[in-house]
Amino acid sequence: MGGKPNLFLRQSSGLVREVGPLAALLMNTAYITYQSGYLLLISSIVNFPFGNPILALILGFITFAPMAYLINFIGSTYYRTASDYVFMSRNLEPRIGFASLLMFTVDQMFFNAVSMVFALTTALGPSLYAIAVSLGDKGLVNVANLVTSNPVVIFTVGAIMLAVIILINMVSVKAGKYLSSAISLIATVTFILTMIILYLYGGELPTVINSIAPGFYGKAIEADLSLPKGNVIYGTIALLPYMAYIFPYTNFIITIGGEVKREAGTVPLAVIGTYVLITVLVGFGLWATIGGLGLNFINGAFAVYYGLVPNVSWPSNMPPPYPPALAILLIKNPVMQWIIAIGSLTWYINSPSTIVLQIARYLFAMSFDRILPGFIAYVNPRTHTPVIAHGLDLAISLIIMYLYVFSVIPALSATMDISTVVTILMYFIILSITAVAYGVKRRNTLITIIGLYLTGYFTWVSYMEVSNPLVYLFTPITSALIFAFFIAVFAAGVIIFEVARYIRARREGIDLMITFKEIPPE
Repeated sequence: MGGKPNLFLRQSSGLVREVGPLAALLMNTAYITYQSGYLLLISSIVNFPFGNPILALILGFITFAPMAYLINFIGSTYYRTASDYVFMSRNLEPRIGFASLLMFTVDQMFFNAVSMVFALTTALGPSLYAIAVSLGDKGLVNVANLVTSNPVVIFTVGAIMLAVIILINMVSVKAGKYLSSAISLIATVTFILTMIILYLYGGELPTVINSIAPGFYGKAIEADLSLPKGNVIYGTIALLPYMAYIFPYTNFIITIGGEVKREAGTVPLAVIGTYVLITVLVGFGLWATIGGLGLNFINGAFAVYYGLVPNVSWPSNMPPPYPPALAILLIKNPVMQWIIAIGSLTWYINSPSTIVLQIARYLFAMSFDRILPGFIAYVNPRTHTPVIAHGLDLAISLIIMYLYVFSVIPALSATMDISTVVTILMYFIILSITAVAYGVKRRNTLITIIGLYLTGYFTWVSYMEVSNPLVYLFTPITSALIFAFFIAVFAAGVIIFEVARYIRARREGIDLMITFKEIPPE
């Protein structure tokens, strides 16, 4: 039967609206992974010890707030799968919208793979080591060392965790929603618990530290005194780029916009509610940690741990000075110690539990627009999940994890941190420029101003990070290879778009560009 070819792959996405207000809030909170952002901030104050971290947090809340407003605007305007992709590809140049989101999708695969590694090496391993030291359990010391430094163990366990998360999402949309919501809740509860312990028992830290490594507490305090002094205003402003690891990421909910129930206030609760919630939680964490442990010890301990202090080294029988490990040393109850240890693992896997949905929805949306092959957008009629997209994500992410863990490509060691710059450059800045185009086209002055401001602000953050990579990206140089790779992905996206456009014009006589004048069906 003849007829006009469809602009889109089919007349309906096949996805269902399963996400209500509470799940939206919990999942968006999980995506931000504010706990690891807090860990990064508390361990980086040492770079600007004369700055005020709590004031920097307040300034970060204010300066990044327009992005939360923009995300909420997009989510409330486009109730579609990958609403941000729809927004960029329909209001900016379609090739740029597609290529930038393709690059961001690959970047998120890198982030997921490396997050699983960090969950073991930065969270679970040090926490197990702290329990072992507290209990005098030599067997557990060996387990902690395996989890922290054995590449076979790290890859195997990390791959299993990621595979389980993705397979659950392939089996059921509801199961995936409940999984990420549960992980988010556990991560938040254990975060609050850890902060309470640090605040209430922090006064015992000198005794605990010196019982493990005699005299070391005093050396940490002395190390803090040797750190450079400077202007508090400059130091506080210099801490703002670290906020880019926390505040901008309220955008998960709009990537599953086609599955969000259209109940009043769902998107604002997920975006604005999450934004306020994580500010309060991170603020509480900073207040409790600094109040309980003292900023002089925190900065001194990390200065020694990072090798910034001559002739003073970190004791080999001490776990790293990460807050969960210190809380475990302070609390003597074994049950509480294990709760904190397992909870610290969820601080890193909560974001991947939502990113796997995000990646699959991006791939689905690009396929639904008939740029990527159509089979990628296949939705299982029973589970209502894009199973092919999930499978593709799993395969690519496991390859990335293998290359990273076994150092097949040494430059990948900087991927986790450089990906933050890539995300800012190729996602948030493009999104901000799109807001300018949208505002000008529709004569929306507020969105135009917000777009202009965010473009300038994110450009400044990117400049700060690239110009001082050791401080902000935790790598001595910005790897040209990693940047070249992501640029190549962007270029490949433009080529893929043109190839798809040529094929459709040749086979169906339709210009692919027409698709981007329409909003995809639900």
